[in-house]
Amino acid sequence: MKTFLSSIIFIVFLFPPVLTAQNLVPDPGFEIMQKPPSKDDNGIRCTSNWVNAVLSGGDYYNSVAKSKLLGVGVPRNIFGYQQPHSGNGYAGICIQKDMVEYVETKLTSPLKKGQKYLIEFYICRAEHRLHHVDEFGILFTTKMQWGAEKTGISVKPPLNFVNTNGYKDTKNWTKLSATYIAEGFEAVIILGHFNYDKKKSLKGKAHYYIDDVSIIPVNEETASSNITEQNTFSDSQLKDSIKQIFAPVIGKNVTLKNIFFNSNKSELLPASFEELNKLAEYLEKNDNTFIEINGHTDNTGNEEENKKLSEARAKAVADYLNIRGINKKRIKYFGYGSLKPISTNDTDIGKQQNRRVEFIINKN
Repeated sequence: MKTFLSSIIFIVFLFPPVLTAQNLVPDPGFEIMQKPPSKDDNGIRCTSNWVNAVLSGGDYYNSVAKSKLLGVGVPRNIFGYQQPHSGNGYAGICIQKDMVEYVETKLTSPLKKGQKYLIEFYICRAEHRLHHVDEFGILFTTKMQWGAEKTGISVKPPLNFVNTNGYKDTKNWTKLSATYIAEGFEAVIILGHFNYDKKKSLKGKAHYYIDDVSIIPVNEETASSNITEQNTFSDSQLKDSIKQIFAPVIGKNVTLKNIFFNSNKSELLPASFEELNKLAEYLEKNDNTFIEINGHTDNTGNEEENKKLSEARAKAVADYLNIRGINKKRIKYFGYGSLKPISTNDTDIGKQQNRRVEFIINKN
């Protein structure tokens, strides 16, 4: 396999919208949960898309675990203090002589042979573990793997990030970035520290947080064909939107202007979380209210499919609010497809405006 490594950058980086739109990692920021992490279970299987690749599984931390006593919260947990790189959650893996953990996920679609991809993820060493490693990697497989290699997978991965000084930073997220030309079989990624060099032995105990994993096609043709369905707003419009989130008018439709999905998909992208967090905060402070969430599409394609997509997107917002602690009984959601346009469907701009998620807040 050919690997083209770019330099490792030690800064916080936000993906441009065109790149975020094409991420093949289904839950890049570890936000989508089957259940919140708890004292009894904070394994990576608490998420909906990530699992452990070996017998000793990875960990999961999320801000919904508010009690400091649980040790599985964000930003404070049993291994230290760290804010997420984005969103509300992140993964964690232990790396030591007798236990090396990994996390894995199935991509939304296999990589295409000969296609170049930008592959990135962020790591941060947990402060309550004194040791560090100097290598991280990504291994590709054709299907989900599970094995009993407690001391580490003894394979050199095609993407291998090495820092001779070691990954020591406990304060800042470190971005690991590379471009990669696909062989064409890659459907699953396994991420962690690979024990392929038998001359080196792990010393002590290390723990690393992982966040915002992305695999993105980089040629211009695919970049222009799958742009995230989103609108562009001026600063004044954005401020107005934020004001509406903080103080919505009871009984009035409000459009969520910073909610992003991949084309024809219903999974929320991480760029959506900031606005939804503000909405959740409002609902938490105003517990005598309930919310109705309505999804809408343009008129492209089959109307039955449009209705399903609009409902799935509304449900994604509802599920996120529930994860953030809002009782399901206070949330209703509906999908209307293209039945309630707010602009013409004869232009691209009009269609873009019709693709939206709205909410209405009412008092009990």
